[in-house]
Amino acid sequence: MLINFGFVVVVGFVVGTAVTGQIFYNFTLDNLRYFGVFKAMGTSNRTLLGMILLQALMVGVLGYGIGAGLSALFALSTHSGENIKLELGLPLLCGSGVAVLLIVLFAAVISARKVLKLEPAVVFKS
Repeated sequence: MLINFGFVVVVGFVVGTAVTGQIFYNFTLDNLRYFGVFKAMGTSNRTLLGMILLQALMVGVLGYGIGAGLSALFALSTHSGENIKLELGLPLLCGSGVAVLLIVLFAAVISARKVLKLEPAVVFKS
C-alpha cells in the first residue's frame, strides 16, 4: 500500500511539474512579441528577467496558497473521531512550498532563456 501511494505521489509530482512548466513556457511564447517590443525600447535583460521571475513567483505563491488552503479545508471536512485522519504538518507544508518554488524557478529559467535570446527585429518583421 505504501509503495503504491508513493508511486502515485511521484507520478503526480512529475506530471504537475511538466504541466506547470509547459503552461508558463506557452505564456512566454504567446507574449514574445511584447517582450521584443520592450527590448526594442531599450529595456535591459535584467529588467526582463525580473519581470519573468516576479510573474513566476506571484503565480507560484498564489497557486501554493490556494492548494494549501483547499487541502486544509479537505482535511477539516474529513476529520471525524476515527483513527484515520489527514494531518497537514509544518514539514509537509514547508516541503511542498520548497517543491513549488523549485518548479516555478525552473519554468521561469526555461522561459527566460527564450526571451533573453530574442532579437527585437524579428518581432517587427511579421
